[in-house]
Amino acid sequence: MQKPIDTHAAFETVNAHGKTTNPIIVFAILAVFTLIEVGITVLAGLPRATTVPLLLSISFVKASLVAMYFMHLRYEKLIYSLVFIAPAAFAILLIAVLLSS
Repeated sequence: MQKPIDTHAAFETVNAHGKTTNPIIVFAILAVFTLIEVGITVLAGLPRATTVPLLLSISFVKASLVAMYFMHLRYEKLIYSLVFIAPAAFAILLIAVLLSS
């Protein structure tokens, strides 16, 4: 006998650790960050020395979310996340310092 299909579970991803992640929520967060980036670029009259590091920081947050949830680094050992996050954060800090001078 075949089990009935659970339509609520169709949008949830269960990983090897038994935890569930709803990709729709992650997508909504990424969409909000994208709207913020567009707003900063189009609407705000910020100088370039402020805009570029701000946009890089938001892009870093978005890339981290993609890596953590869609590449399942969130459920792995902390060292794997740090291997991704630490160099990217250092690069953004370096770019921000170089642009400010």
